[in-house]
Amino acid sequence: MGHDLEVVSITRGGRILFTGEAVRRFPKDHFEGKIMEVAFVCKSGSPYFAYYTCPDYYFAVAAPGGSASFGGPFETEKFRSAVSQAIGVFLVKCLRDTLKVDASREIVSFSHNRAHTNVLAYISSMGIWAPIQHNDAEGDDASERKAAAVDSGRVKLSDVIAVDELSPSA
Repeated sequence: MGHDLEVVSITRGGRILFTGEAVRRFPKDHFEGKIMEVAFVCKSGSPYFAYYTCPDYYFAVAAPGGSASFGGPFETEKFRSAVSQAIGVFLVKCLRDTLKVDASREIVSFSHNRAHTNVLAYISSMGIWAPIQHNDAEGDDASERKAAAVDSGRVKLSDVIAVDELSPSA
């Protein structure tokens, strides 16, 4: 696709199913806010959520006038759809290879989310990286507070990550 793209996390039903290699190399105190979310709606059960990084695309949707780097809004939208389809293929292959789950017939559609809806944070009590819901309407420290609440056991992980629908943007 011509842009640096990496799937960093896959979740379903409040569980982390996949964590990308680059994420595992992050310092444990790192909070990665430049991730994008794609929901893959299924015939039955909760959707799969895939989170990815793509610095060029993030800039195109998050910065004023950024879509110019993709040739304008129409090319940006075309890239967005191509990325979601490629991530869907990755998700199906990953689930089949690692969990022996065939999601190829379960997934019926996908939908995108905007920038600034999730932050990847390390949950030390669980030893996992989780895509914590965090949007522009919340304070800058919302991800840290939510991760700490999960770490301490005051809040369940499924209360702070997408489970049944896309993460809110506001």
